[in-house]
Amino acid sequence: MPSSTLRFVKMSGAGNDFVVADNRGGAIEETEKPPLARRACRRKLGIGADGLILIERDGQRRNADYVMRYFNADGSEGELCGNGTRCAAVFAREIGAGGTSQRIATPAGVLRADILASTARAATVRVAMAQPSSIRRLRLSDLPGGEAEVFALEVGVPHAIEVVPEVGAVDVDRRGSAIRRHSAFPAGANANFIALDEGSGEIRLRTFERGVEAECLACGTGATAAVTVAHRFFGWPAAVPVRVASGDLIHIDCDGEAPLMVGPVTRVFEGAFGLVSESTAPRSERPEGR
Repeated sequence: MPSSTLRFVKMSGAGNDFVVADNRGGAIEETEKPPLARRACRRKLGIGADGLILIERDGQRRNADYVMRYFNADGSEGELCGNGTRCAAVFAREIGAGGTSQRIATPAGVLRADILASTARAATVRVAMAQPSSIRRLRLSDLPGGEAEVFALEVGVPHAIEVVPEVGAVDVDRRGSAIRRHSAFPAGANANFIALDEGSGEIRLRTFERGVEAECLACGTGATAAVTVAHRFFGWPAAVPVRVASGDLIHIDCDGEAPLMVGPVTRVFEGAFGLVSESTAPRSERPEGR
């Protein structure tokens, strides 16, 4: 039996799900974080999530309420997660690390989050996102389904955007995986497929996410990237609702100093997870290839 446990809350940001925990006391050491993310996020054998979020103290004095550390399901650390930032803000208020308005330190910079409405189980949160980078237009070959023109940019993390007639017709697992690993992106990229639905005024989005290595039901930085591309290249308004794979809407407004993202957060459940090293975990709980 494990000698200690991790108290956590499972949270969902528009279908993008996370294990969220308080590490302000430093109980989880740096070397333990990637393996903990891999164990906790594994579907069926762990809690199951797209990523692990740890709330930590701001030792660098960046005038932030706390530090948000985000680890993908494969154990790699992400620079930013938009939906995760909304979940972190709700959890941080629960544990007293922040209030209704917060400053959150991330590797992509200090972000502001505002909890606009909340109940015991759900909330609506606005986050001022990282400023999108300049955009490159690339033509990629050797892809399942044929070559693609993509728009490449960063919103804290790298993204590739392909505009398609209908997102439901895309083989996201195969095509998304190929774009995510394409040589045009040495560090990898989230592969996003967007459809510009003029009838509804919405952008429809599906994302194959780097670090999760699968399609996620939502991507906040991907939604921001999608609206940025639609506005700059296709004449769409700066403020657009994005319909993600879960069916939820994420509202993006790029008409300002920083893009504003507004979206839902749901508190799914809470519990305790055993803290054991990978070397002592049952073989079925260890990552593939270990």
